[in-house]
Amino acid sequence: MTLANMVGRGLERADTGRDEIARYLTKIRRRIADSKKIRISLDSRFDIAFEALLQISLAALRVNGYRTTSAAGHQQLAIQLLPKSIGIEPSEIRTLDEFRKKRSIGLYEADFDPSEDEVKAVNAAVGRLYEKLVGWIRDNRPDLIKDSGHGPRKTTQPKPTARPAKPRRRG
Repeated sequence: MTLANMVGRGLERADTGRDEIARYLTKIRRRIADSKKIRISLDSRFDIAFEALLQISLAALRVNGYRTTSAAGHQQLAIQLLPKSIGIEPSEIRTLDEFRKKRSIGLYEADFDPSEDEVKAVNAAVGRLYEKLVGWIRDNRPDLIKDSGHGPRKTTQPKPTARPAKPRRRG
């Protein structure tokens, strides 16, 4: 099976460009960062990380010139096509599908309360997928990536930011 074989069966051809891919990468990185904020509930952190996983899956299709249709199951299809779109190991799909099922149970049945370990697991998977996506784009479609910090981080430590100066009191 190829992506081209899926046209009409959940996929359609669609061109993309640098700006669209830059928007995807920016949103994905923002969601990854938000999903690690400990002040947010575990439920929300899991959901946010899963949204990043979905956007990675959709972006992987976009960089190949495809998009999902609005047919039922389009999210599952995008995830299942990751081995074809960016070359992840097919065995990884089982883990990603477990995350999808848990999120669905939490969303539609209110019967999933993720643990800290489950949130860490989905975050780790999303981090690896993001690096795989960006690496695939750099290797196969460098015309679609801007060199504006969208690649994988070289270190795991955030860069320190300068604190704004305190306003001086007058009087």
